[in-house]
Amino acid sequence: MNYSGNTVLITGGNAGIGLEMTRAFHAKGWTTIICGRNQVTLDSASQEMPGLTTIQCDVSVEADRDHLFEEVAAKFGSVDVFINNAAINKAHDYADPFTLSSDHARDEIDINYIAPIELTRKWLKLRADSGHAKDSSGLVMINTPGSLIPLEANIMYCSTKAGLHMFTLILRRQLRESGVRVMEVFPPGLETGLARDLAVPSQGQKPESALRDTSVAIVDSILNGEEVILPHRESEFLYNNFAPKLDPDLIDKMNLGVQRRPGWNA
Repeated sequence: MNYSGNTVLITGGNAGIGLEMTRAFHAKGWTTIICGRNQVTLDSASQEMPGLTTIQCDVSVEADRDHLFEEVAAKFGSVDVFINNAAINKAHDYADPFTLSSDHARDEIDINYIAPIELTRKWLKLRADSGHAKDSSGLVMINTPGSLIPLEANIMYCSTKAGLHMFTLILRRQLRESGVRVMEVFPPGLETGLARDLAVPSQGQKPESALRDTSVAIVDSILNGEEVILPHRESEFLYNNFAPKLDPDLIDKMNLGVQRRPGWNA
């Protein structure tokens, strides 16, 4: 895919898949910007990769989201590829007193669902305000096969990611006449430190290089403009067996029955 430039912004680019994608883009000579909550790991990434731009940001905080794009606009004008990668994953059991005792879900809802939607809005506005709305660009949602599967131990992660999956499908339709390529990634289970509350045996069955190799494959697919990115054979198996088989013609017909009223945006 011929992007209009070579600037990429990765949320959560200081750890896990985000850090490996950062390394891959940086190695390809892209102007790479990352954000994260942990200043220590941001500094470590910056020391490792000269020229890397880091911005401390908690994506669940509205003021931080505003600051992120103010910094990006001031320093770079716009961003050609935006990757919504930041996420958290906790264990919940609504039959257990621990979960019932207080709100353990809010952080996941804010970071996994609300944040990428709001950040996407701000990125699209940045593209429009900078005059690049029609130029080729990439919007990437790092999702999970768990968004397609009711995993009992993972109730909030699966639920928030399922919501993000539907948002992505609909957004792709809304932006089909723009220059934005909307992409969605379904990585396999990897040792990223994301799921500290969960036992995931499949993670330990992969070689140490799996995280790096998967992340490099994701970046290559982003550069190719692939809409659905399945960077590992586990990703292919889970997506092909659990993703609903949607008929594009039927979806078009259903959309004719639900439309925005004239003047809705007045």
